[in-house]
Amino acid sequence: MLRSLSSQLAIACVALASLLTGCGGSGGSVANLAGNVTLGGKPLPPEAKAFVMFTQGTGKEANKASAPIVDSKYNCADVPQGAVTVFFDITQPVGPMKKSERTGQEFQETKNLVPGQFATGMQLQVAGDKADQNFDL
Repeated sequence: MLRSLSSQLAIACVALASLLTGCGGSGGSVANLAGNVTLGGKPLPPEAKAFVMFTQGTGKEANKASAPIVDSKYNCADVPQGAVTVFFDITQPVGPMKKSERTGQEFQETKNLVPGQFATGMQLQVAGDKADQNFDL
């Protein structure tokens, strides 16, 4: 249940960041990236909830841009140019719906689909707009 809640919290944080900043908000040189995200060469499961986030720098000075991944595709404007770290949040619901004893709300546990070697992100050099920036995890 803890893993499910932490995955849901991570998704909510990425979604909130996207809503608050559009897809980006770095203020410097930016690019539009789009492409496909696959797992072992295969599309993401249709029921998966997925987001991609591009970050440059750390703390309050970090430039960030994020976008949902829908049908294994993403499109993110305002990605900071230069060296960025790319993070993925991809979860899939598992098992039956449950009811929280504490809140009474229904929830479903999730499974993290991001392979371990990508858990801390991956490095990418962004030089400009790219409509085929694909990622195979």
